[in-house]
Amino acid sequence: MKLFYPSIIVVLFFLSIFDLIVGLINDAVNFLNSAIGSKVASRRTIMIFASLGILLGAFLSSGMMEVARKGVFDPSYFYFSDIIFIFLSVMISDIILLDVFNTLGLPTSTTVSMVFCLLGAAFSIAMIKMTSPFNNEPFHHLTLYIKAEKTLTISIGIFLSIIISFTSGAFIHYFIRYLFSFEYKSRLKYVGVIWAAISLSSMTYFLIVRGLHSTLQGFIDENLTGFSLFIQHFIKWIHHNFFVFLLILLSTWTIIAKIFVSLGYNILKFVVLYGTFSLAMAFAGNDLVNFIGIPIASIQSYNIWKESGSPPAEKFNMKSLSGNVQVPSSILIFAGMIMIFTLWFSKKTKNITSTEINLSRQNEGPEKFLSNSFSRGIVRFFLYLGYHLFKFFPKRLLVKIERNFKQKQKEENVAFDLVRASANLTISSILISIATVQKLPLSTTFVTFMVSMGTSLSDRAWDRESAVYRVSGVLKVIRGWFLTGLIAFTMAGITATFLYFLKAWALSFLIFLILFVFYRSYKNYNKMQYQKIEEKPFFGIVNLTLETTLSNTLDIIKPILEYIESIYKKSIEGITQENLKILQESRNNFLKVKENFTNIHHSLIKVIRKTKNSEPIAGIFYLHIYNKTKEIIESSDIITNHTLFHVINSHNPIKYRQKKNLLTLEHLMIEHFNIIKRITNDRNCKKIQYTIKNKIIKKIEEQMNQQVMGIIHNKYGTKNTFLMLDILLQSKKITENIEEIILLYNDTLSHISSESTKKDASFLAF
Repeated sequence: MKLFYPSIIVVLFFLSIFDLIVGLINDAVNFLNSAIGSKVASRRTIMIFASLGILLGAFLSSGMMEVARKGVFDPSYFYFSDIIFIFLSVMISDIILLDVFNTLGLPTSTTVSMVFCLLGAAFSIAMIKMTSPFNNEPFHHLTLYIKAEKTLTISIGIFLSIIISFTSGAFIHYFIRYLFSFEYKSRLKYVGVIWAAISLSSMTYFLIVRGLHSTLQGFIDENLTGFSLFIQHFIKWIHHNFFVFLLILLSTWTIIAKIFVSLGYNILKFVVLYGTFSLAMAFAGNDLVNFIGIPIASIQSYNIWKESGSPPAEKFNMKSLSGNVQVPSSILIFAGMIMIFTLWFSKKTKNITSTEINLSRQNEGPEKFLSNSFSRGIVRFFLYLGYHLFKFFPKRLLVKIERNFKQKQKEENVAFDLVRASANLTISSILISIATVQKLPLSTTFVTFMVSMGTSLSDRAWDRESAVYRVSGVLKVIRGWFLTGLIAFTMAGITATFLYFLKAWALSFLIFLILFVFYRSYKNYNKMQYQKIEEKPFFGIVNLTLETTLSNTLDIIKPILEYIESIYKKSIEGITQENLKILQESRNNFLKVKENFTNIHHSLIKVIRKTKNSEPIAGIFYLHIYNKTKEIIESSDIITNHTLFHVINSHNPIKYRQKKNLLTLEHLMIEHFNIIKRITNDRNCKKIQYTIKNKIIKKIEEQMNQQVMGIIHNKYGTKNTFLMLDILLQSKKITENIEEIILLYNDTLSHISSESTKKDASFLAF
């Protein structure tokens, strides 16, 4: 047991590195989203600004470390062994929780995770101590162990930030957008300079001056020399001459912004990059405690215990941990370097596909979340409220305001413009910096996400086409945040109890569990990357002609029809053999095809908009092919679903004659599929014979007639009849749609080769 506690300290050191990595992966999106979403610069440039911010923020973050040591519980009521078990359980629970959320792609908060892990572990150990036969303390003594008032303040502060951030983002950005409008480039000379000066002055004051003050306040009573003494006197001067300093700061940035604009540079680009630096600095200053605060507190606890002569750990009181301890700058810089390396080299940070960008984007696209009754009710309420509220304003005023909120031309592949990106970063940086100065744990995830949602609301990104889906998404994300607190509390409490009673055995098991979770996470991530669908061939083309549309459309439908053929074969094979495994495989394969086609569905309008103005036929042709493919997929959906439903519910198998008929039909259908496969491969349909369609239709009609006669003579039951009708009718639809795709391709090819009037689309009439 002599090596037990030193081993725990070593484990905590390595866990802190893992925590830094998973924590940064979770939070990197918070300070990168605005720059990446607005395409302000190359990714390399954005990463450089973010890295500098992280490094400086890490150096200025020591004032926050006391939250991990004494912010949630009172160390004087715990022994050394209790404290070590609390800290170890917090680190283990936090790492597992964050890694699982990262792998699933779900947004969460490192601050909420850390605070509630501390609360859960301390609560668990406190309850064990209170209910032990040696103590048998009343339940109300729990308030001595747990700082209930401080914990409540932290929790309220964290969750109140949701409302404050959303309101601030929506209210402030409304006036910013009114002044700029979406055609902001023409207003950069005047409005742009003023906004840039205000934005840069605010971020400079809160992040540099306030940050330095937070770092130096622990040394006020010491004899400072050199640069530190100069900074301290400078900060004191600022406090006594606040308005003078603010005026100097505003004037300096106004001159710099004016110079940038005069030289033809878009000053908002600099604001966004500076804001990325500022938010990364605020993130490191505020959230570094979540990653290394616990290990540092553990090392401090171990040193206090060792300096006291290593008395029995189960009886050594940790009252000394309540004192103020300055964290060495070397540790903070080392932690910052790990975060920077993770930012640059982690695959997960290189492939950021954030929920935030999807919910706040200005342009059209697929909605990630489905609507629900609550989101629909909220949207209807605000539509009703807005309708009656706007009656009190003059129409001329409303028309004038509306002009500034209309976007004439939306930029492709850009989620939002530089005006909104600069507002997101400025408002978020200020809110987080204020909390850092006040030493209040604040979730950067909550702040940046809700500010982004507020600004997108002001920009009318949540229009009537998307509002219910966006609101539903925001509500689900917030629900996930509350769930994070509950899971963190429970996990840490169970882990702490496990460690308290089993000690070394529990430590060995938990280390194995962490390694297993990381291994599974790595495997799942690689699997998801492998299964990613490649970008569609249309998106790299500016103006689509009929020839390019024809070629690219065949490239898209070729793999879909090949999958449908395989699915159809397995469905017939599964129902004739009554093989559940084959039918389940068929259904799962179909769902993958359906997911792939959903992406094609969402890109339909974008592709049509790419068609050349002089050749609208290209868009009409693509719409026809899309419609026929959609009908084939819908028919396959019914076949795979109903055959699986029939077998999985153990309904009576189909009769021998029905099996024979279906196998004959399958043979003809495969022959039909082979025809369109040859066309998509060879791009030639001159030698194709079209007699197969008539054979299939005739065979289906014969089988339907046999089914009717079987019903009359009571040979077939209800379930059997509906199953056969579904298979036959949907097979007929698939046949007809494949035939129409072939004819459409043939007519289009003839139209191109004849060089007839290209604007005539009569041959493509619905």
